[in-house]
Amino acid sequence: MKLSALAAESGVSTASIKYYIHVGILPPGRKRNATTAVYSQAHLDRLALITWLRRELGSPIESIAALTRAIDDESLENIELMGLCQRLALEASNVLKSADPASPTAHSTSQPDDSESPPHSESSSSSSSVENDIRGVLHELGWPDISPTAVASMAGVLDELSASGYHVGPDTIRRHIRSLAEVASRNTRPITDDLSRDRICIEVMRGITMHNRLLITTSALVHASLSAMPRSSQNSAPQATKFE
Repeated sequence: MKLSALAAESGVSTASIKYYIHVGILPPGRKRNATTAVYSQAHLDRLALITWLRRELGSPIESIAALTRAIDDESLENIELMGLCQRLALEASNVLKSADPASPTAHSTSQPDDSESPPHSESSSSSSSVENDIRGVLHELGWPDISPTAVASMAGVLDELSASGYHVGPDTIRRHIRSLAEVASRNTRPITDDLSRDRICIEVMRGITMHNRLLITTSALVHASLSAMPRSSQNSAPQATKFE
């Protein structure tokens, strides 16, 4: 297809397409002659990825460029690429508060001042302990431990819960992981190696972003409903039998 057709089908202006080619996040079209280039489905997939990142995550061009370089790196396996996408989505949602130097978005992630951060030794030892608990539960369930990003993110949230006075332990981790297993199984089913690498990135990041929003709103609904239920004098659990 020609540039005008690519613009029409992708919904991206020809000026933006030329700019994306200029900065290197969209490959140039195949030259048909001195004045005409043709574009393919791969260009549509890349434009869909760029558009989603800009619209949904507000990703700067530098972060998109780092991700597209990873996509185009054939030595990087799909599972590693998915890990990079997961990190980008978590950072954008402010769940992952510190970036790995190897992260595609590490250079654009702001770091807190030392005055705002807890002592390193205390926070790192606490997170390390929680991370060990998470990995222990994964081992117990027979699940592969392949995402340091996800483990670190979950450990950070659990540390915050613990600091706020909530009881946190392996049972907390086990309960939440098991609760989400069926949902995650359904959500990850469409992501296969049959998709282009650009489409894999979109599916991973869109899945994380949209389902996180769904989980947050569902959690608010469930907590609100259960909080309004009568509770027994023996404990704080709602008396669900009264609502059968």
